[in-house]
Amino acid sequence: MKEKIGMFILWIALSVISGVAIWLLGGYELGFGEAIAGGLIAIFIEKSWSAAQDLLDSTNWKTSQRMLKRGGYIKNDTIIRISFAYLYRIKIADKYLLVPNARNTGKYQPVGGVYKLKGNEKLELKRRFQVKDDNKILIDESSRDDYRMRIENRYLRSFIRRFDRSADRERVDNIGREFREELVETGILNWSQIQYRFCGRHMTELKFGDHFQIYELMLADIVELMPTSEQEKDLRNLMNEPSEMYRFAAADEISSLGIDTKSGNLVESIGEHTKMILEESEGKLMKAKGIGEVYTITLSY
Repeated sequence: MKEKIGMFILWIALSVISGVAIWLLGGYELGFGEAIAGGLIAIFIEKSWSAAQDLLDSTNWKTSQRMLKRGGYIKNDTIIRISFAYLYRIKIADKYLLVPNARNTGKYQPVGGVYKLKGNEKLELKRRFQVKDDNKILIDESSRDDYRMRIENRYLRSFIRRFDRSADRERVDNIGREFREELVETGILNWSQIQYRFCGRHMTELKFGDHFQIYELMLADIVELMPTSEQEKDLRNLMNEPSEMYRFAAADEISSLGIDTKSGNLVESIGEHTKMILEESEGKLMKAKGIGEVYTITLSY
């Protein structure tokens, strides 16, 4: 932000200096000099306007969006793929609990998943922003109301404001659904209630995704499980009972995506987005409404 403020002040100062110069040159009737100064002041005013816009871009994704548009890489009608989710940090001792990816990628990842729409929200999003279904991942009964969709670039900022303020959807104060489906219904844990803390939000820059060959924006709200003493015992017991249904991984394993060069295991077995839940990553999370709040929820339907 300091750099943005500095650039804004610089271009404003250059615009003022150019204005003074053109006035002085005009006083001496130096037509050629006036033309040069006039050209410079036009450039500096344009730069000042761009710098003022940059000041309003308070997040990296907004900055990347504006830079892509200025560079001609995207336009107002460019289709953007969005995927908005929440992830659980479940840590016991020095390891994190992970579960297999549900789409058979062969990789482990945090408990969690894509936020769900509620009620008539999908129709409202279609009316306001002409959203389109995601065409990169098969839509089935379980993913029909996911916050995974496509939208024109022109609507992206308004869409996210609605997501945060008034959308009828799952919210971070009650996100037990994926925890229940991935850990309770599978028989891994037998819990009826959990407590967790909202750590913050991770948002990627707007960028072209190699996998799906489309510009993408990803959001993940990170929450940290706060187990009771009994629940902590359950987790420690799981650590002593290896299973393909779950995996406990240390931070260095997650950072390397499961690759172990010492043993010669060069296969990625942990999803890239798992890095978001690491304690070491918390300082990089965005601030969001409710950050630091602790929630207690039941895991019943």
